[in-house]
Amino acid sequence: MSGGTIERGRATRLFAATRELVGQDDRLLPPLLVLTLLSGVVDAVSLLGLGHVFVANMTGNLVLVGLSLAASPESSATGPVVALGGFIAGALLVRAVAPRHVDHRSLLGVCAALEAVLFVAAALNWSYGDGKTLPILLCAVALGMQNAAVRRLGLEGLTTTVMTSTLTGLVADRAEERTASTSRRQTLSVLILVAGAALGAVAVRSAGTPGTLAAVAVLAVVVAVTVLVRESGTRSGARA
Repeated sequence: MSGGTIERGRATRLFAATRELVGQDDRLLPPLLVLTLLSGVVDAVSLLGLGHVFVANMTGNLVLVGLSLAASPESSATGPVVALGGFIAGALLVRAVAPRHVDHRSLLGVCAALEAVLFVAAALNWSYGDGKTLPILLCAVALGMQNAAVRRLGLEGLTTTVMTSTLTGLVADRAEERTASTSRRQTLSVLILVAGAALGAVAVRSAGTPGTLAAVAVLAVVVAVTVLVRESGTRSGARA
């Protein structure tokens, strides 16, 4: 077999692998954008319904903790610290799952399902419990798991929550330093997070905090079903 034939064979396999990877990324884009919308809604809920705290955007909580340390008026460290602790706990839960035990896409689906449970628990506690601390903690754990699971996917330009780096990349990166698909993901991420926050504000005013959290749980279920069913179908096709 000639060297040229071998090289063409390698190139063909590389092209097929790349096309498969891109196809997987494209299939993941809709559920990840739904999770981005979810993040915007949940942070609107936490700011407007649970107090001045973020459950998805940890940068904001660090600033709030700093303000409280400086004895700034109307600044309390309790909510931000609880949110930071919950977020870290959720990320550590995902970290504890070794990659060899579950693939990244299945992990994302499982985390989305667990998010739904946590959001429902937060809604019930808000309705029948006493205080905002537990709902903040539950929502933060959910978003910590989401962030860690999405991070494992390694899909450039789409984090579902962290928009500072996304916006920086969208504005500062030269055209030759990024792909068209990355630019599309970055643009959609920023726009959808803003839309989610606006939607969350409207939902809190019209349906209240528990109703909005219940709606967010439905979004998480949609993501979980979409990802897990699609992953099951992919495995079945591979075995066939």
